[in-house]
Amino acid sequence: MTLTTGDHIPSLEAAQDNGRPYVPTPGRWRVLFFFPKTVTSHCQLQARQYQALLADFQALNVDVIGINSDPRQEQLAFRSVCQLDYPLLNDGQQRISTQFGLLDEPWPGEQVRRPRRETFLVDPSGTVRRHWTQVDAGQDALNVLEGARELLGGKSRQSLG
Repeated sequence: MTLTTGDHIPSLEAAQDNGRPYVPTPGRWRVLFFFPKTVTSHCQLQARQYQALLADFQALNVDVIGINSDPRQEQLAFRSVCQLDYPLLNDGQQRISTQFGLLDEPWPGEQVRRPRRETFLVDPSGTVRRHWTQVDAGQDALNVLEGARELLGGKSRQSLG
């Protein structure tokens, strides 16, 4: 069953693409965006959009974390290509994707199940405050930023004009 709004997330015990364990920063909100494959243009677009808005998220006390099950070397290449400054968690054993209920059937010609593209906004206590399904890779970061602003009292898109 997929986690959703109001659920408490499991601990994210995973290595980052740099090999170090991921440790959430106490007191901060988190965006957890799951993406299926590092070498696709949609996943790269999504990651780049989060990078472009990273300062806006950080100004709201929100950390951005990408989660994917591709091998670490592919994640490192993805980081370099997309010029990312936020953590990528390596879910190679798909433990996190399974705990969140996000694994789909294998893509045609593949044996491996991949996580669906879904995004979670999690408060400092670990509770899912917003959950996006049917995510549009090009709009995800902006939609999530808008959701974070609504919850945290920041300026919305309408008030930015």
